[in-house]
Amino acid sequence: MTIVKKFNNLNINVKLALAFFVIAFLSITVIGFLAYFKGKNSLEEESFNRLTAVREMKASQIEDYFRDIRNQIITFSEDHTIIEAMQAFKAGFDTIHHEVDYSKFEQTQVEDRLKNYYEAEFLPRLNENVEISGDLDHHYPKHPSSIVLQDLYISNNPNKVGQKHFLDAAQDESFYSQTHRKYHPLIRSYLEKFEFYDIFLVDNETGHIIYSVYKEVDFGTSLIDGPYANSNIARAYREANESRNKDYVKLVDFEPYHPSYNAPASFIASPIFDGNTQIGVLIFQMPIQKINDIMTNRHEWADVGLGKSGETYIVADDYTLRNQSRFFIEDRENYFKMITDIGTPESTITQIKNFESTVGLQSVHTEGTQSALKGESDTKIFNDYRGVPVLSSYKPLEIEDMHWVIMSEIDKDEAFSHVYNLRKNIIVVFFGLLIAIIIAALFISKKITKPIKILTAKAEELAEGNLDVHINVEGEDEIGTLSKSFNHMQHSIKDLVHNLEEKVQERTKELQSQKEMVEEKNREIVDSINYALRLQRAIIPTEAKVRSVLPDSFVYFKPKDIVSGDFYWMNVIDEKILIAAIDCTGHGVPGAMVSVVGANGLNRCVKEFNLRQPAEILDKLTDLVKETFESGEDKVKDGMDGALCSINLKTRTLEYAGAHNPLWIIRKDGEEVIEIKADKQPIGDFDFRKPFTNHAVQLNKGDQIYFFSDGYVDQFGGPKGKKFKYKTLKKLLFEIRDKSMQQQEEFLDITFNEWKGDLEQLDDVCVIGVRI
Repeated sequence: MTIVKKFNNLNINVKLALAFFVIAFLSITVIGFLAYFKGKNSLEEESFNRLTAVREMKASQIEDYFRDIRNQIITFSEDHTIIEAMQAFKAGFDTIHHEVDYSKFEQTQVEDRLKNYYEAEFLPRLNENVEISGDLDHHYPKHPSSIVLQDLYISNNPNKVGQKHFLDAAQDESFYSQTHRKYHPLIRSYLEKFEFYDIFLVDNETGHIIYSVYKEVDFGTSLIDGPYANSNIARAYREANESRNKDYVKLVDFEPYHPSYNAPASFIASPIFDGNTQIGVLIFQMPIQKINDIMTNRHEWADVGLGKSGETYIVADDYTLRNQSRFFIEDRENYFKMITDIGTPESTITQIKNFESTVGLQSVHTEGTQSALKGESDTKIFNDYRGVPVLSSYKPLEIEDMHWVIMSEIDKDEAFSHVYNLRKNIIVVFFGLLIAIIIAALFISKKITKPIKILTAKAEELAEGNLDVHINVEGEDEIGTLSKSFNHMQHSIKDLVHNLEEKVQERTKELQSQKEMVEEKNREIVDSINYALRLQRAIIPTEAKVRSVLPDSFVYFKPKDIVSGDFYWMNVIDEKILIAAIDCTGHGVPGAMVSVVGANGLNRCVKEFNLRQPAEILDKLTDLVKETFESGEDKVKDGMDGALCSINLKTRTLEYAGAHNPLWIIRKDGEEVIEIKADKQPIGDFDFRKPFTNHAVQLNKGDQIYFFSDGYVDQFGGPKGKKFKYKTLKKLLFEIRDKSMQQQEEFLDITFNEWKGDLEQLDDVCVIGVRI
């Protein structure tokens, strides 16, 4: 307001200059912003399209790769060479500790060599990568054959760690070593050709890993009761071993694996059958390098349109990477600085450095991974796992047994670099035009305002009351026209002064008459509604009448308007108390009219048709409602919901039937609210009508029953403006079950009003409670 007032106090010369400036300023601002945002949106769309194309290409490659591996392990497990190798290795494993026939001294030497390997080589490297240090007792094999084979092929293997697989056979000439000499080169060649990390043959009966290419410390141990029985390789083995399907394949996700020094490892397993007899399980340890090559495009990210900061990567349902991070590969120093700054635990950073890998270690808990793991595919902008804003295109991967998602991302700064240059150029042009506009506005406004100032002086005399002032008309332009308008206004003001008072009096009298008419109509409408209220009260029993029949009860009845679409009804016949809570379509006057039909129909069902069973009464009431609403010229489909009970206080028996509205029972010593569900159909016209269900319940003294309309539970309110809901009402009634019925009614009213607060009441409310 202050700015407007100051503007109005300025002279016209300044106003025109400001007007020209504002118009031009807004024009170039709007054009500049449109150009900027149009370019930004176009580039963003293009960037997202490129990311999505890369995402789809990489998703297809990785899905095809895993399908190929599944086919490879099935084919390999069915190969006669593998079947023969499985049988031979099983026989060799079972007899090896008898064949070598070590003396007591030699046996001691074997165990000393193996323990020394564990303590000097394996455990120190493992303990660098675990939070709780491993010990010899936990990892040391127990089976005699396992100890002998680990000594022959690991601790007494002349090749160093990482090259143990180059030993074709030990020098003991046992049947196992002869078998190893025959089949190991073939299996090792297969591993090298397809780049697997390791290949295992596992006994289907004992779970022993009877053969391994790389001979890590899991070699010879049992996946059933050995030191690694709780690892993911054991899970893969168990599921494949339990299957009787020759083509069954089980893939397990990457998890830290102690034999590989706690590096994340993934396994895929398939059973081996000789004819129809299962003889073992074939397991591949998945190669992370192949996945890396696909996802990183062999470190040539720019070749697929990912520029200097784009990457594609896989995230599993534990929110960790399943391939190497581009930034770990290209700029480790800056990568470690960024993940440290965002709070990555020091232990995780240490493991990444030790393993030279981010797989299974780098956490990627971003908006995109959360959405993708929920099954969504989309493109968005958010902060990535380094805390850097990126454009991201993501989707779930379709890999059997794996819950993985693929992310294709590029840094926002790189994607929008051309937009930033455009913005800079627009700003430079903008300020240049702004200076030119200011100079032009001042010059033009001065030219225009000079004759206006002369006209203003004359107009001030006219404003001071000199109606005879003479205004000279000069020129035929707008200012000349304005001068003529002043002369015409002079004459008009004279006429207006004489006629204004008379017209004001006439208008005032007319408005007063209309006001009185509206007030009278309003009184008539309110009187009619109040009379309708008296009529409705006449058909609804008073609470005193209800308590005279059901002494320990309450009726909480709270209409939304003066009259209500909800009503309750009661009748006593032959020691049976019939009582109902009915919710008619609508509220206010329309609802009240429907309630009259409902109350009259209930009375007819009992008195005219002599019905006593609640289900029969609701069925008949349905017919009466349909008959009433179909008898006129226009067919009306309105109806009602409700709960009707028949109570015998002497026998404590209860019968109930309901249309949408249930009956709740709280036993005297019960621990929860028992719900008897209503039929999912209204009272009235319904396309899938069926007879109402009659429920019979034996009550005990002290039991409480409740039935109601939906007005209480559908009321919006509370701190978040949400519905009260049935669950909350059920909990509330259970909490106040020990109070008297009058206290319960008061508590319900207080709770309802506090929940509603300043919000409008949405519907009529009716809650009836009875204690037996």
